[in-house]
Amino acid sequence: MNTPPLVAPAEDARAAAGIRRTKARVGLAGFCVAGLGAYAHGDVLFSAGVRALAGGVTGYLVGWLVAVTVWRRIMRAETRHAIDILRDRQVKQAPTTAALAEETAKNQQAA
Repeated sequence: MNTPPLVAPAEDARAAAGIRRTKARVGLAGFCVAGLGAYAHGDVLFSAGVRALAGGVTGYLVGWLVAVTVWRRIMRAETRHAIDILRDRQVKQAPTTAALAEETAKNQQAA
């Protein structure tokens, strides 16, 4: 089955906003967890800050990867759902369209 061309998550307003939010939240969570964890285990404040920055960057990248993957799947599912709805409409309209075409053909032959 041919897959339809999809819109990139960066081009979709909902997806772009969701990805931005996820990157920010996961980056902040990584920063806090790494910083507090390092400080709680006895690191010097500077060292804990460096670890917090590393945790924040790692969280940001992981959040980006997860968010983009999830939004691609969501957008693909929405596209498939829309295509299924259009196919169902087409199937429902086919008998009506065929009957109308036959009636038109009969009217043209009678005229």
